Amino acid sequence: MALEQCHYPKESYICNYIVLLDFLINTRDDAELLVDKKIIVHSLGSNKEVAKMVNKLGKEIVEKNSCYFKVAENLNEHYENWWNKNIASLKTVYFRDIWRGTATFVGIIVLLVTIGNFLRPFAYHK
Repeated sequence: MALEQCHYPKESYICNYIVLLDFLINTRDDAELLVDKKIIVHSLGSNKEVAKMVNKLGKEIVEKNSCYFKVAENLNEHYENWWNKNIASLKTVYFRDIWRGTATFVGIIVLLVTIGNFLRPFAYHK
């Protein structure tokens, strides 16, 4: 990174990539997601150490004309979309694992059947 900053400031691909990773990784959970998706491979012992290392690496980098600017812009646009926020919230709260997802699905079915039974006398009266 030092070589790139000193001798190749216009072509700083590695420094820009570290800044992008620093932008993406803030907590242990962020690092865990990237490790699970095989984007990051490490032997540091824990994902918390990965998060600390990436955050420390990106601390002193001055970023100018990043080659990942468009990628970061697309990520921010995707994050700010209200539909994506709601779907992500739904996944993390109600469909975190198979049991919670099944319970949510059964709960919705029971709610619909209950509403149908309540409205049946009003809809089918003679």
